[in-house]
Amino acid sequence: MDYLVVFSSGYDDDIESLTRGIKSDVLIGNATGDFYQMNLLTLARIRGEFDADKSCWLEENLVILHEITKDRILQCVEELHRWGFEQQWKPLTQQQLEKYFYPKEGWVVFPVTVAALDGR
Repeated sequence: MDYLVVFSSGYDDDIESLTRGIKSDVLIGNATGDFYQMNLLTLARIRGEFDADKSCWLEENLVILHEITKDRILQCVEELHRWGFEQQWKPLTQQQLEKYFYPKEGWVVFPVTVAALDGR
C-alpha cells in the first residue's frame, strides 16, 4: 500500500517540532486521493497540558510519538496502516484542504510504501 506523508507547511528540519512537542500540519494521503490530518504530540507535551484539573485528554486523529521528527513520522505510517486509520479517521474534505493546508506549492511530500497485511 502506498501513502504520501505531506508536510503542508514545508519541511526544513525537525528543530521546531522537537522543541514544541506538537505538530499539526502533517497529512497522510492514500491511493484513492483522500487526505487525513495527523495531530502529532509527544508524551512530554501531554504531561505538561494534562493537569489534575482535566478529567480526560481528547484530540482528533491523535498520534503520540516519543519524538516528532520526520523519520519517526514516516515510520509510524506502517503502524497506522495496521491499525486501520482509514476506517477510524474521517478524510478531510476538499474545502478543509483548501482552507487549512493550501497552497500545495508549499507541500513537501514523502512517499511511504507499506507491505499489505491482513488483506489491507
